[in-house]
Amino acid sequence: MSQITVQCGLVASESTRQQLWQLMAEKNTPLINELLLQVNQHPEFETWRQKGKHPTIPLPE
Repeated sequence: MSQITVQCGLVASESTRQQLWQLMAEKNTPLINELLLQVNQHPEFETWRQKGKHPTIPLPE
């Protein structure tokens, strides 16, 4: 699997950059980490990984 890194510059005021950083680093990081953990533990994860996609409909619990 290849990985691409995209780098860009953000031109915004300091207060806007501060708010964005707080959203990225403090508020959403725990949510994203939990989602990654749960998806990785799903029984169908290996199938999704091999196909390169996941289902687009909600899965039954």
